[in-house]
Amino acid sequence: MKLLKQDSNFDWKKASQKQAEKNVSSQDVVAAVVIPEDLNQRITEKKPLFDIIVQRKTENYLAVSNHVEGTAGLILRSYQATANLEEGAFSKVLETIATNKGVTVDRQIIQKDTNDSVAINLMFVGFAIMFMMFGLSGAASAILDERIGGTWGRLMITPATKLQISLGYLLAYFFMGWIQFAVLMAAMNLMFDTSWGRFTYLIPFASLVILCVVGFGMMIAGLVKTKQQASAISAVLIVSTCMLGGVYWPIDVVPEIMQKIALGVPQTWAMSGFKEIISGSLHTGTLLKDTAALFGFSALFFFIGLKGIKFE
Repeated sequence: MKLLKQDSNFDWKKASQKQAEKNVSSQDVVAAVVIPEDLNQRITEKKPLFDIIVQRKTENYLAVSNHVEGTAGLILRSYQATANLEEGAFSKVLETIATNKGVTVDRQIIQKDTNDSVAINLMFVGFAIMFMMFGLSGAASAILDERIGGTWGRLMITPATKLQISLGYLLAYFFMGWIQFAVLMAAMNLMFDTSWGRFTYLIPFASLVILCVVGFGMMIAGLVKTKQQASAISAVLIVSTCMLGGVYWPIDVVPEIMQKIALGVPQTWAMSGFKEIISGSLHTGTLLKDTAALFGFSALFFFIGLKGIKFE
């Protein structure tokens, strides 16, 4: 009992097996650990020392089971170490271990970790990317309204070429995205005194990210036929890819398989590049890889979008 109670993360209460089963059934407790009467025999026969009663395996149960398994292993090792010693040595060793309070470590903070400021700045950048994707995808889908209202048809009969019309829309949405991003940067700098890293790296990389977002909006406009469809599809794609790409939380906290899947969305590469710039590490290999990936996504988005938009 003392060995089990050494894990202070849980409240340990002694009860009969019948009461323990009732508590587990009503979900009043995470699990119940049964200490059998034939514990000595189980030790000598190398059988499981404890029985665990559980209704469903939750995260809390996994923590308890790990502690119980560790306690059982400690008992077995203590028995093996004292098997050839005098009678009562086994009990004395367990008593000593159970009453041992462990090692106390005094900590002194010499320098405050600055990773928190980087994480906060990345959070602002991530939400800026998300809002830009919503805003620019909605603006790009205005092409659908112009087609219905006749504006698009009048553009087609002007002397302007298809390239000039496409560049006009692209530049308008590009500057719109930069205005959003610049306003956010200025506001965060005034309110929270944030640091954005070296502007010689930030401005070109942010421009590439905005270009990729514009391409995403153009792709949506080229794939759908109505503005309602554009709004619905944009909402699903933007939220899901932002969740996958590390906008809402660090990509490092998700399972490895999800990290590999996240390489297929542009937000992952955008957040990686911004992290290098804001933190000041500026690893050349990482930045080049992020830049190349964003160029690839931008080219793909514009290709799909321009191919889907009918210039007629």
